[in-house]
Amino acid sequence: MKSLNYSALISSLIIGISIVAASFILQGAEDSKYVPAVTEGADSVQTDPPLMTLEQTAEFLNLTEYQVKSIISSDNALREQGASEGMPFPYIVVQNEMYVSKLGLISWLDEATRNRRRFE
Repeated sequence: MKSLNYSALISSLIIGISIVAASFILQGAEDSKYVPAVTEGADSVQTDPPLMTLEQTAEFLNLTEYQVKSIISSDNALREQGASEGMPFPYIVVQNEMYVSKLGLISWLDEATRNRRRFE
């Protein structure tokens, strides 16, 4: 039998351990690199509920609840007469409670301001 070269064996063992350790280190660094960046605006849209109460809607629009109800009533009356154009006010009624879609409200608000709608 040939004599065993201990220095070659130890060197191979050290290189093998180094490769395994480096792969674990790189794997951990790669996992942390792919953490999705969240912007402030996107975060609020994702974590906020999609529906708002009339009180929340009024606060969001910087109006009173009475003014929001007045806008909804005016919009409904105009639609019944066939005189309203564009997107309707985005609300639903659940068990006699009115809820407003936040994303729909933003779209409605954009359209209403572009068309310069008047609510009196």
